[in-house]
Amino acid sequence: MAFERFSERGRGYKPKVSIWKRGQIGFNQGAVKRFDLDKYQYAVLFFDAENKRIGFKFTNDVDEDGISKLTVKDTGAIMSAKSFLDFHEIDYEETRKYDIGYDEKEKLYVVKLLD
Repeated sequence: MAFERFSERGRGYKPKVSIWKRGQIGFNQGAVKRFDLDKYQYAVLFFDAENKRIGFKFTNDVDEDGISKLTVKDTGAIMSAKSFLDFHEIDYEETRKYDIGYDEKEKLYVVKLLD
């Protein structure tokens, strides 16, 4: 097998999600690239209270119930989530970072919150 040149740039390629203290959710550049988030305009949020997980479904369907605008930039993507976080009593007093992965069974991108 031949060598392949690595030419990606950015702060990291491991997909991460941040819940910011201002009530927004941010996706790093690694998440945008790995999950092709730049192809979507909206996200729908889900919550699994028993397992303390947040689920994300990305969509372009403007008529989908519960959509939030997803803004993609060169450094990552952001969405407003203050009402979601408040409703589910998810602490966002300080910014926290989480790994994000895909749950094949649920067909959602998932973040496991810290206890």
